[in-house]
Amino acid sequence: MSDSVDVLERHLQKDDNLLLVAEHDNRLVGTIMGGWDGWRGNIYRLAVLPDYRRQGIGRALVQEVERQLLLKGTRRISICVAREEDSAIDFWDALKDMNYERDHRIIRYVKSL
Repeated sequence: MSDSVDVLERHLQKDDNLLLVAEHDNRLVGTIMGGWDGWRGNIYRLAVLPDYRRQGIGRALVQEVERQLLLKGTRRISICVAREEDSAIDFWDALKDMNYERDHRIIRYVKSL
């Protein structure tokens, strides 16, 4: 499984400013992880607890990880969203004012190791 404490610790060693959390009253309510390969930025694992959605937390997390990626030199950001994740698709579609657009030209291939 790619989501493990080991993976997160390695990510923090490499890009400690690209794993962000949102808290409310000392409770973790949102997270986002960014990645940068030296050319392109990526956003992974945006999550906000259901009771805290539609309050701007997701947007604020995206804005901050975007700012951090820009400081690293990123000029393009990619986000992969599973087709069955309707709420995630709706979220990213709603960020058109931040210039996020669907790219219908890309088909993604993966291999688990």
